[in-house]
Amino acid sequence: MYPVPTDAETQGKTDETVAKFLEGRKREDVVLATKVSGRSDRIDWMRKDGSYAEVNRKQILESVDSSLERLGTDYIDLLQMHWPDRYTGGLFGQPDFSPSNLKESNSFEEQLSALNEVVQSGKVRYIGVSNET
Repeated sequence: MYPVPTDAETQGKTDETVAKFLEGRKREDVVLATKVSGRSDRIDWMRKDGSYAEVNRKQILESVDSSLERLGTDYIDLLQMHWPDRYTGGLFGQPDFSPSNLKESNSFEEQLSALNEVVQSGKVRYIGVSNET
């Protein structure tokens, strides 16, 4: 998604910049962190199939593989969900939480299972979450 403001032409450029930084350095000397984008019905260019960004197994796996390719490395030290796939309210100036605004979302079990999958595969060492309220 980065840099911000996010758009199709610049998406992934931060990974490419970090890849240049990594050149000539020992990978084990760098702690490398990145994110899986949170749900957005405005972002439809990050996934190969053109679907909107959300945090599900398919998109987590694709995000990790795409980042690894752009970064030119075989593992990520810390992978964070930008925010879990769920409605919280109060996001970027939206009204506070209201039960009447609840929407379908991907289960925490699916999200955590996919994160566990990338850890078990060796592609990611640790997981975390950012921007959580």
